[in-house]
Amino acid sequence: MNQSTATLNAPRTVITSVAHPLFLGAGIYALACLPAILLAERLGWSQSFFHASQLVATILCVPAAALFLWRTRGGRFHWARCLALVACGWSGLWLAFVLYV
Repeated sequence: MNQSTATLNAPRTVITSVAHPLFLGAGIYALACLPAILLAERLGWSQSFFHASQLVATILCVPAAALFLWRTRGGRFHWARCLALVACGWSGLWLAFVLYV
């Protein structure tokens, strides 16, 4: 491997290594807010924190998943790419619904 190839591949792995845990963490948190909102509603607690933080997590999840898919577009299709595709789709639909309402 020559130096120019190593220089070209290094930024791709840095951005991908940031986007991967970001879309995973934001997606898991957004999904975890769903039962928390239902529980808070059942117990009569305020749900505003969960709604606001779920919105922020979803807004972070869409571009992070899209960036991960874009940066790994030449690689093989494995579980992380499948999960990024699902996260990008569902989060994008959820944001479109929020904008519509």
